[in-house]
Amino acid sequence: MDTDPAKRKQSPDFYGYIPDSSGKRMLLLICMTANSSLLLLMRSTSAALLLFVNKKLFFVISGVDLGIFLLYKVAREDFHYWLPVGGLMGWFFSFNSRIIVKTICDYTGLIHMRNPQELGGLYWTFNTMMAVIVCYVSVWVYLDGGGKGVEERTAWLMVTLTSFSWAVTFGVFLLLMKKEFRKAFFSLEKGKDATMARFESDDEAIKASIIRKNKKQWRAIREDVREWVQSNWWRWSEERPAWMTESWMSKIPAEWIEGIDK
Repeated sequence: MDTDPAKRKQSPDFYGYIPDSSGKRMLLLICMTANSSLLLLMRSTSAALLLFVNKKLFFVISGVDLGIFLLYKVAREDFHYWLPVGGLMGWFFSFNSRIIVKTICDYTGLIHMRNPQELGGLYWTFNTMMAVIVCYVSVWVYLDGGGKGVEERTAWLMVTLTSFSWAVTFGVFLLLMKKEFRKAFFSLEKGKDATMARFESDDEAIKASIIRKNKKQWRAIREDVREWVQSNWWRWSEERPAWMTESWMSKIPAEWIEGIDK
């Protein structure tokens, strides 16, 4: 996805971090795969250890972690997911989507989830660090709770080696990626801000893509979008640009284009 020209054009500050050198590119991709696999191994093992001795604590930690994330999104008025689902179903869909994305990121640390439409840069970094810390907490709880399936020395050695390997692969990844994209890991940009930023583009295709996003993400500029659509509707109808598909047109509110004269 990072090498997709369309994505790079739409979000030049987010996509394009993969280096141009084929050698560096291959090593970076290896580091990304290893990094995700190591985090999955750590989290899965620590979850199993915690569930073995204290299931209640596992669900409490998981629930509090998810609660903090959802409150973070609500407090920043960034709760609604980017897919265009409205009404009560939109709330339900956003709630479930946020939980699913958060859980996936907890166990895999997918780099793409730093997107402001998903976790966001700074929260992705915080979330990944907390995921590693939870692994150590799980081992401590397991040993303190009388777990006998894994020896103490083996348990600590396993989590230490795995977390160290994770840190090394992530560090190499940061060194190999284009340095101007590192700031994305500390960004506080909101999903709705990233959506509305598209409307500032000079490229009509990028500007028009805002229509495919959840309307709650761009309601602050709804009137600007309406005026832009109405002033260009007949020209688009005659020129038929590639992005003006039936699917795109179906998302235009009917009242915006009813009674428009040439």
